[in-house]
Amino acid sequence: MVTAFNILFSAAAVRRLLGLRPSAQVEIRQFFKVIWVWVKGQRPTFISKRVFMQHFVDFRKAQIKGLKVTERLDLANHYTVRNLHKDTAYVVEVRREGVFCTCDDLNNQLEFFGWGCCKHGYAVLAKLGFGSLRDYIKAKTVIPFPNVAERPARYAA
Repeated sequence: MVTAFNILFSAAAVRRLLGLRPSAQVEIRQFFKVIWVWVKGQRPTFISKRVFMQHFVDFRKAQIKGLKVTERLDLANHYTVRNLHKDTAYVVEVRREGVFCTCDDLNNQLEFFGWGCCKHGYAVLAKLGFGSLRDYIKAKTVIPFPNVAERPARYAA
């Protein structure tokens, strides 16, 4: 079962971060800003939660290599993302607020964090020329111009 804790802080993530074998025995515990990590045969260590969060994003970005993105002609701002290795497909919708996918990973992120981006979303963002969800949202944010009808300030001459 996926929880708010194990979606970010998992033994598999620890193994990837530390370059361990997939079968390495790992135990993790949560503290305030760090995760306590014990690997069998080694001394315990601490890993920052920020490192886990960056790994969470980087891992999903790295997984877009085997994905094929095609634009849907029947629906505006919709894309189909196919995984050529697993023969699966997901529909991704691009909105001003972000990128929304039909996969379970994004649904879990939205449920626990209120925001997020899955590998399918990152594949669409890459096709659109964006390196991150933050860059996309920043580009879509409209900055209002000051009211042109305002009187200019008076300066003493």
